[in-house]
Amino acid sequence: MIDASSMHDGSIHARPWRRYEELRPDDLHSLVSAHPVAYWPLGLLEHHGWALPVGYDGLKADRICQRLASRTGGVIVPTMWWGGGGGHGDFRWTHYQQQEATGAILDTTVHQLFDSGFRAVVLLAGHYPWQSLLQQRVAPLQTQHPKGLILAGTELTIGGDLGLAGDHAALEETSYGLALFPEHIDMNALSPGREAETTWAQRGAPPEADHHPGVEYDPAQPLFGQLGADARDADAAHGEAGIERLVEALSDQILQFLDRP
Repeated sequence: MIDASSMHDGSIHARPWRRYEELRPDDLHSLVSAHPVAYWPLGLLEHHGWALPVGYDGLKADRICQRLASRTGGVIVPTMWWGGGGGHGDFRWTHYQQQEATGAILDTTVHQLFDSGFRAVVLLAGHYPWQSLLQQRVAPLQTQHPKGLILAGTELTIGGDLGLAGDHAALEETSYGLALFPEHIDMNALSPGREAETTWAQRGAPPEADHHPGVEYDPAQPLFGQLGADARDADAAHGEAGIERLVEALSDQILQFLDRP
């Protein structure tokens, strides 16, 4: 049975949610019958500067999904860590995968979720280049499941134009992180002095001709790996304001859909 301990939001509107992998079949049937929403965080393992964890994208998506699930109820599917695309493929600790493989996993899993009884599937991507793959894959999936709801995109796009902004490991992403998982962030790590041989993978730094515009490639700089405004100016309240707008807009849309016959 699902108990009140699964309600992670302190508000009176909190609904039960759990993690897919933790549930027995009877528990899944009970929870999905009452709250047929699947949240799937889409992440990546990627260098995110000195202050943020390499799993930042997946952690961001997962924490936002938790907030959404507490408003709507439902199940959080294990985070998808294997994506690709972006300007940090040469950075140490980054793992980009073939888009064809990632797309195949996406398609198969969405079909299986609807077949298992979910009515709404939320594909929340923490890594911004997921957007192009979702644009290719989601429309055919929606056509094949016309009675279901698929919401897909990054926090910048999935709820429409809500005024949120993004970057890479800079002010915006660091602000979101400070609001969602400050325990995994060390702002004091934004300090200078690392040497190239300790920070790049064995093949070394990419040639300057292959540098992604706007990214800091000098590991001696405190803003190494960043793209955007200075992360040292990040603010948890700034990140929280954007996240709350997103959660409110998406949860309202999902609940309105579930209220339909």
